[in-house]
Amino acid sequence: MTKDQMVVELAFKTKVFLWSGVVLGSLAVGILGYAAVQQQNAAANNEADSQIVAEDEETGDVQAGELCVICLVRRRRSAFIPCGHLVCCQRCAQSVECEEAPTCPVCRQTIQNSVRIYDS
Repeated sequence: MTKDQMVVELAFKTKVFLWSGVVLGSLAVGILGYAAVQQQNAAANNEADSQIVAEDEETGDVQAGELCVICLVRRRRSAFIPCGHLVCCQRCAQSVECEEAPTCPVCRQTIQNSVRIYDS
């Protein structure tokens, strides 16, 4: 192999490595950007969830008629659809909905969903 051929080959390899670095660097920046957006979305979701939990954790001066019938600790915040019974806190309502055949704890009617009830 002559000196000129070696120079041409090295110039070609240099360009290949340069463009490989550019492509891989761009890919890395894209992945980091995606990860940052995902982390920001997760933080926003966690903040919203913690706010719901903080509202749901009201155990201070809750009267007996306002306590969740399942845990007897938190305030009733969720009504079941279609029966409309307001008997559970949001956490217990979510656990009831996750059951294989979810039923209202009061009337045993099959529930389709629960709705968060807000006090004014």
